[in-house]
Amino acid sequence: MRKTKLYCYVDETGQDGLHNFFLVSVVITDQVKREGLENQLKGIEVSTGKKKSKWTKTKSEIRQKFIKEIINVKDLKKSIFYSLYPDGKAYTHLTSLSVAKAVLAKEENNYSVTVIIDGLTKKDTEKVRTDLKQLRVKYDNIRGMKDEQSVFLRLADCFAGFIRDYIEKQSYAQELFEKLKEKEIVVEA
Repeated sequence: MRKTKLYCYVDETGQDGLHNFFLVSVVITDQVKREGLENQLKGIEVSTGKKKSKWTKTKSEIRQKFIKEIINVKDLKKSIFYSLYPDGKAYTHLTSLSVAKAVLAKEENNYSVTVIIDGLTKKDTEKVRTDLKQLRVKYDNIRGMKDEQSVFLRLADCFAGFIRDYIEKQSYAQELFEKLKEKEIVVEA
């Protein structure tokens, strides 16, 4: 039986102390879907006008257009996970836990995963490595990257921000979040 190669992209919101929760967004894709999905997501970034901008710097109308397009991407079904922690302060550990919950939710027995976390430092990489070993996640590599470098990290950034907007009851996010859940694109892990 062939091993499934997974790629896991991670971003968070709430570490700034401006919110009363810590939220981790995890995007997981397999090697087979990755390239096609990458091209599709880049196309959506361009067509909606979002481009490579961070969620917090994106205008509301562009946010809505972007999420409406994402709802129609079939290959994102069961690919975007989030974990919410009220008053969470152990950021690195909670990020590792969120990765483990998302990877295990994929229900792959024979897999390996490359984990890419927005802005991860070398020091925190070792903490994540230790946590994932304890949580029995089979990883190939763990590394940090800036979200400008990857459409998947930008997607994780978008969903960290979008789900934060939903939790904070911003009107545009309510109906869109329900559609994403209905299509099983967004899953709480």
